[in-house]
Amino acid sequence: MKTCLQLLLCLLLTGSITAQKTVFIPSEFSSAPLNTWSYSKSYQSANFIVFWGNIVGTDPANYSDANLRFNPQSVCDTLEKIYTKFVKEIKFCSDTATKNLGKYKIIIVMNDTWGTNGPSGWAFGGTYGNTIGAMWVHPNATRDGGVISHELTHSLQGMISIQENTVGGGYINYEPAGFFWEAHANYMRTQMYPRFAGDDLPRWFGTEMFHFSSTRHHYGTFKLLYTIQQLEGIGMVNRLWKESLANEHPLITYRRLKGWTQAQLDDFAYEYAKREATYDYPVNGFGGIMRAERDRLKTQEPHYIWRMHTVLTQISATTGRYVVPDAFAPQDYGYNIIPLYTTCSSRNVIVKFKGHTEVNATAGWRYGFVAENADGTISRYGALNSANESQISFQMNTNETKLYLVVMGAPTTHTSYVWEPGWPKIKRYPYELRIANAVPEGYQSTFRSTYKTNGHVHSNGGGWVSNTATVASTAYVGPSAIVRGSSNISGTARIEGTAWVENATVSNNVVIKGNANVWNGSYSGNAQILDNAILNNCTVSGSAIVKGNAMEWGVTFGNSVVVGGDAEIGSCSTNGTYLQFPHSNNGRAECDGKGATDASNVDVNSTYTQFTDTQMAFSGTVACTTAAALSAVHVIDVEKDVVIYPNPAAGAFNVSLPDESAVLSLYNSDGKEVLRKSVKATRSLTIDTAAEGLTPGVFVLKVTGKTKTFTKKLVVTK
Repeated sequence: MKTCLQLLLCLLLTGSITAQKTVFIPSEFSSAPLNTWSYSKSYQSANFIVFWGNIVGTDPANYSDANLRFNPQSVCDTLEKIYTKFVKEIKFCSDTATKNLGKYKIIIVMNDTWGTNGPSGWAFGGTYGNTIGAMWVHPNATRDGGVISHELTHSLQGMISIQENTVGGGYINYEPAGFFWEAHANYMRTQMYPRFAGDDLPRWFGTEMFHFSSTRHHYGTFKLLYTIQQLEGIGMVNRLWKESLANEHPLITYRRLKGWTQAQLDDFAYEYAKREATYDYPVNGFGGIMRAERDRLKTQEPHYIWRMHTVLTQISATTGRYVVPDAFAPQDYGYNIIPLYTTCSSRNVIVKFKGHTEVNATAGWRYGFVAENADGTISRYGALNSANESQISFQMNTNETKLYLVVMGAPTTHTSYVWEPGWPKIKRYPYELRIANAVPEGYQSTFRSTYKTNGHVHSNGGGWVSNTATVASTAYVGPSAIVRGSSNISGTARIEGTAWVENATVSNNVVIKGNANVWNGSYSGNAQILDNAILNNCTVSGSAIVKGNAMEWGVTFGNSVVVGGDAEIGSCSTNGTYLQFPHSNNGRAECDGKGATDASNVDVNSTYTQFTDTQMAFSGTVACTTAAALSAVHVIDVEKDVVIYPNPAAGAFNVSLPDESAVLSLYNSDGKEVLRKSVKATRSLTIDTAAEGLTPGVFVLKVTGKTKTFTKKLVVTK
């Protein structure tokens, strides 16, 4: 016994035994029904304690109701693995002995096991008593780590303001930063379970043009964090939380930490936006997962991809002029991905871009080309462009099978939007294009050809109709529209533009046009479905109008209701104009009857007049160049093919090169070579200034390629 005591004392003195965490009992556990808690209805692991109520007894693993049955040990085993990833590996939060996370076990409360007035619902994460993280979860939410990894992130986010950033940071008590809790929680979930990188892509497709912080897609905004992770490492994502200031938007935190101007922040945001065209996220295989899910949707559920790419409105086919529709116009840091289909054998494309600066005081843009390989991965990026008016060009290489123009709304001054400001109160950044030697999405001869099988061209309009659908001869189906499935189109109904109708009953004088998507449901009377609206299994009658980016599921609209903007509302037949998700911030309630002139519907964006042909004229020759006249070898264009980002650089910088082998060298102000890299430039190269021993100063970057040597100046800052 004496020997054992001496050994125990020795171990304690040498610190070989780690102090066990204790259980914090919150004050809420003193009120019914949580006051029925007991350790006999709990389970503990190293970092967690699970509490459940009387309904499932002391043996919840064998409870009769499968929906409430759970194995507390399995729940904790899964959480411990996630905890190791988030805390020990990623180091999002510290659990040293002096921190609360090192003292107390995270509390898990099992919902719907406590009876009347007890905790209920699916899953929530937060903290108890400003002391320790907690989560409240239904047993069905614990079957795997998908839900609880998200909720554990919320628990750890709550710990930031408790123990890591105690001076008001950590994105607490500031509504414009609320979206970031969900975006970051889903980001962390994918670090543990990469398969969720492709989760809910249909909603993301439908809202890519919305502002970055939009609560119409805040669960899916995590891709920008992938870009930070790829360029700088996950430590910078952690720093956003740990070094944020009170009342600070996450993008402003990042701008401040980087020492950037707003223009430089816009440049970075475009660095993210351009990657969205091909899901250029090699870290953890995220990009491949997203591409696989996108391709699955294309073949198995194509009705979900109706907004994946921006469909422009054609002003003139003769002059190749287009304008972005108001519904598609990018908002702050939102973006458009516009596929371009070459009409010239040499595959050189020219675009005249001109933005409407008169719409609001912060109007700005970033835009450029993205070329894709046959396997859907990135081939190369064109130059970053920021001028409100510019003519840009791109010569496709032989290995490149697709070309995109990516346009992002780049505000000259950042706006931190409240939760649900509503469509009319969000700035939009419209623009016009003139395109030579290519046509944009929706105007190519092969538009939707994949889906035009087992069908026929409708006699009235020339649109495509599946053989399983019924379309009356009196109904009109336009040349770019498509009717699929068991749809029944009767009367004088009109399906126009690039509208997609599937398994729907459309009758009387209904008009469905623009880029609208109607899937299931019944549409009658004089109803109109316009612009980018999506209606899934809805009933619309009377003279109701559904337009803009309205997204509706299983609702009924009647009379002269107008639904548009970014509305997602419930059933309504009370005449009024509904352009937003009802919220106290925008002054709207469900079906409140407020009209178009109500303050909530007054747009902060001014109207504009389309540019003239003279204003949109090309400079120089843009005629199609024959393929034979082109050099067989691509020659580097310094301004268009080589991108150093950011420049000035602090910490790390990225070099994007064309698709050819090259040697990259860096010379200091004395002309001494301080860095040399061999580059196969199908991927961009990230260089860590600290790891390479680069001190602040002015350098010359030299790249020697197959056909040309060039140099660019690089500035490295602290």
